[in-house]
Amino acid sequence: MLLYFSAIFCTAVVLLLTKMIYGVNTLTFINQCFLYGLTILAVGACIFVYQTGFFHFFFKGFRQMYQLIVPKPKMLIREEERLANDAWLKEWRSRTLSNAKKILLGIGTGSICMSLTYLFFYY
Repeated sequence: MLLYFSAIFCTAVVLLLTKMIYGVNTLTFINQCFLYGLTILAVGACIFVYQTGFFHFFFKGFRQMYQLIVPKPKMLIREEERLANDAWLKEWRSRTLSNAKKILLGIGTGSICMSLTYLFFYY
């Protein structure tokens, strides 16, 4: 949770400094912050949905169809099974995705909050 809030804070600081240094028009700044924040928030939400396993069977079905069309050598199949059973790799992948999700959601939230704050003061 600390990573999420620190990403929000850092995003707000970077956006404020960018606005002050480059002297961007306020309305352009509001629009860009909102669009970039929405895009980054959508990527973070996609990672969240992927982590829940919602598309697991969908991906598994396409992987099986691909294996029927393009056969793999036995050695490659054994290597993929070894990597699939590697506990350290699974844990690292899970931590990396979790951290990326927190950072992306934090940046997206910070950017949208900055956009809404500037919009509130603009009008």
